[in-house]
Amino acid sequence: QEEPEFFELEMEGEKVIDINVHIGYNHRSIEKIAESKTFDQMVFLVERICGICSTSHPIANCNAVEDLARIEIPERARYIRSIVGELERLHSHLLWAGLAGHFIGYNTLWMWIWKYREPILEIFEAVTGNRNHYAMMIPGGVRRDIKEEDIPFLSKGLDEAERKIDMVTKAVLDDPVLAARLKGVGILSREDAINYCA
Repeated sequence: QEEPEFFELEMEGEKVIDINVHIGYNHRSIEKIAESKTFDQMVFLVERICGICSTSHPIANCNAVEDLARIEIPERARYIRSIVGELERLHSHLLWAGLAGHFIGYNTLWMWIWKYREPILEIFEAVTGNRNHYAMMIPGGVRRDIKEEDIPFLSKGLDEAERKIDMVTKAVLDDPVLAARLKGVGILSREDAINYCA
């Protein structure tokens, strides 16, 4: 078990009849460690909170520092932050969609999606030098610019990813076996949602 929370389900077919929930907490002393870091060093620390979302934490950290210090970042840096953030969002969604395929026993979908997220990782590598932990954010802007000569590669990679994601989306939505496997599963009634404060 790698994560602090764990859900052990008891099933009858597709129906959950019982659940054993273990809610934990991984305290890694990030706040305490941050106390001894400069604002620039802190970005590297918060980036490592999560390898999959190693842009969102640094952006939040930089935004907080910039707000406190009343720093206005350059427009180009805002665009680059947005581009890297959107690439991360694509990567994260593809990763979890692939895992969802694996968890429902559709390993072909898992392999497709993880293969098709590869162009996104290649773009990260071209732009940041890394496939994760991108180290792009810094209070006041970004650490690296996106070079003009990289833009054709980025466009080609995004076009390729879009085509493949569209193909997988159509395959999933048109799959009668998958539809039969998932239809009526995991329904949360309005009343239950209200009762459980969902």
